[in-house]
Amino acid sequence: MKNIEFPSMGSRNIKTGLAVLICLLFWQNSLFAPIAAVICMQDTVENSLKIGRNRLIGTLLGGILGLIFLTTIDFFSLKPILPLVTAIGVILIIYSCNVIKKPAACSIASIVLIGILISNGYDDPLMYSIRRTIETAFGVVVAILINMYIHPPKEKN
Repeated sequence: MKNIEFPSMGSRNIKTGLAVLICLLFWQNSLFAPIAAVICMQDTVENSLKIGRNRLIGTLLGGILGLIFLTTIDFFSLKPILPLVTAIGVILIIYSCNVIKKPAACSIASIVLIGILISNGYDDPLMYSIRRTIETAFGVVVAILINMYIHPPKEKN
């Protein structure tokens, strides 16, 4: 029988767990803060900053356009064609990200927009957007600070 060798538990692994713990200590039922922390914990601080910036931009864009679309849907009674309106919203989100030269924010912006438009679980889309943005920002900041100050990775040349 061969010996099984396990890799060492890297500091990025431990730092990611710590970031998730901190996020959940602040918001026990939060989904967005720990997800942002996991995604933003990268191999370099520079990459963490880049991913975090794109995540925040995408969340803000998706939230703003989602609110505009939701208001329009309600005002014009467009619920019967919600799938079409949602698809048009995704097209506009991707276009907007490209216009502002932030194509890496397209995915998260689209996800936030879709979440706002098709989720029936939120009574107040404005509060959902605000909370999602705040929680995402918190997760991003926690991940970046931990990556910067707890056993910081060596920056790549």
